[in-house]
Amino acid sequence: MPGLSDLSTAFGTLRELDVNAIREESERPLSIACFGPPPLTDAVLDLLTNTGGRRYGPAGVNPVQVRPLAALPSGDPLPRADMLLILLDGREPITGAQRAALESLARMALPTVIVLWHRDLPPGATNEVRPLFSHAYIVGLPNPATPDAASRLAQAILERLPSELHLAAARRLPGLRPCVAQQLIGSTAFANASYALASALPEQIPLLSLPFAAADTIVLTKNQALLVYRLGLAHGAPPEFTARLREVLPVIGSGYAWRQVARAAVSLIPIWGIVPKVAIAYAGTYTTGVAAWRWFADGELVSQAKLREISQEAARLGRERALALVDAAKEGGEQGGSALRRMGEGLRSRLPGGRKKPSVPGPAE
Repeated sequence: MPGLSDLSTAFGTLRELDVNAIREESERPLSIACFGPPPLTDAVLDLLTNTGGRRYGPAGVNPVQVRPLAALPSGDPLPRADMLLILLDGREPITGAQRAALESLARMALPTVIVLWHRDLPPGATNEVRPLFSHAYIVGLPNPATPDAASRLAQAILERLPSELHLAAARRLPGLRPCVAQQLIGSTAFANASYALASALPEQIPLLSLPFAAADTIVLTKNQALLVYRLGLAHGAPPEFTARLREVLPVIGSGYAWRQVARAAVSLIPIWGIVPKVAIAYAGTYTTGVAAWRWFADGELVSQAKLREISQEAARLGRERALALVDAAKEGGEQGGSALRRMGEGLRSRLPGGRKKPSVPGPAE
């Protein structure tokens, strides 16, 4: 879940207008330098490139460059790389040659993930690699054959790979797609919920409620459309924007109308309706994202029963996020609730023939 400190990042999503920029992001050049013995590098390539019979295969050239774990000879610099992926057998001690290689790679100060195969690594545990790589993300894979191995590897890679490369990485490496999809859905749902909260107070002013509700719907719908497009690109779908939206409308259309009606209705409820309004903004985006994810990943046309199940889970999550956002605004004092109140007072002062009214209380359920 995105944290409350991510509001600036969340609102960046609201300013996205150019689908060409999103397409260019998905086609960015990408290079991951992978170091390790052949059995481990073969296994990691299988985890990252295996589609598991899903709808789309890798779109583009495999960005993973495999090299042996050896110190870089003088005059033989590593080709340009966005990240280092170092594979070690956790059952074996680090040899002198491996230590020299690790020291050589550590001096490059690139984003780094180190995977200890066949070894559990509890969070915060110290190990012999940490002193060499204070900046690395180190993950243990006690059993690489388990179903969660690909997910743990993907999470580790995305933890260190620059965020602006996540879309391009998912497009080329199917093993990253589930984690990237979860990130996209979570961040966009959070952005829409944050926008719904920020727009809540102006919507409580009678003369402004309908215009703000209409503008609110446009912004939320635009963000959902961009989310659908990003999910399609992340899963290797062709990059035509209108074709992707037209393709996914039958998947999400049946559940879309009631969410918009409910969201618009709650917008016109007085101040106590803020929490439901924010929750619906989150839940509607989450439901749309999950339905589109299933379509692009597996070609699954979500049934009415399954859509209701997803919507119920989305509603639960949405209410949790809404309560957290509203509580944070209330606890923010002058930096949060007072700023929102001042915004509402300023809008009132601009009403034709209006007189200044008492301050609007902070957001409450």
